[in-house]
Amino acid sequence: MLLVLLAPACTHLGTLDGAVPVAPGYTEFSADLAASRDPNVLQTPIAIPLPNVAFHFRAGLGPNVDLGAHVYPLGLGLDLRYRFLETHGWSFATQPGVAGLVLPVPTLQYGQLDVSIPVRAEHTLGKGWGVAFGPELLVRQTFFATESAELDSSTATLELYGGGGARVFHAWPKLRLGVSGDLYVDTLRATGLYGGLGFDFALTNRGGPHPKKRRSPPAGDGRASATGS
Repeated sequence: MLLVLLAPACTHLGTLDGAVPVAPGYTEFSADLAASRDPNVLQTPIAIPLPNVAFHFRAGLGPNVDLGAHVYPLGLGLDLRYRFLETHGWSFATQPGVAGLVLPVPTLQYGQLDVSIPVRAEHTLGKGWGVAFGPELLVRQTFFATESAELDSSTATLELYGGGGARVFHAWPKLRLGVSGDLYVDTLRATGLYGGLGFDFALTNRGGPHPKKRRSPPAGDGRASATGS
């Protein structure tokens, strides 16, 4: 029962954001479903992919900055994305964030706090297609305690994960679909590789430059030119 509760609740790594921020005054809503073997104290011994779900909201704050809020079944997250370079169809950004969750069970206290420091690169492939990838460091603090007649114990674990991911997506004017994969390793303990595959979709109003429509000259101007005025 505990694993059923935690499986969809983790602040998972299955979906990779790109490096192009939402334009100022615009917003984006998205959701993702990932199957991942997550670096989680209760999932680690299972060694099989578990489903995770999350919902996301982004809002543009400036020409190269946007804010992201993330909702998990038992947790929340925030991040700030800053694009520090844009050149020849490429965008590069950093996206530091924090996320946490709490399991509300009377005889079991479980909490998780993540601090992530990623670097993103994104490139447009043409006709709506694009690719994003980059490395990431994740610091995770977990708290686990039980209180019952048979068992009374508590542990706190600090983990440092290094890895990265890649994502391919297709964007329409108001919709974007993406598929991503990631791979991480625990740099402090030899607990194997973690990673997964994710699918995401977004309802987007990202803003940005639009080609100016060419206005037809008024009918009066056309008649004047025809008479040589």
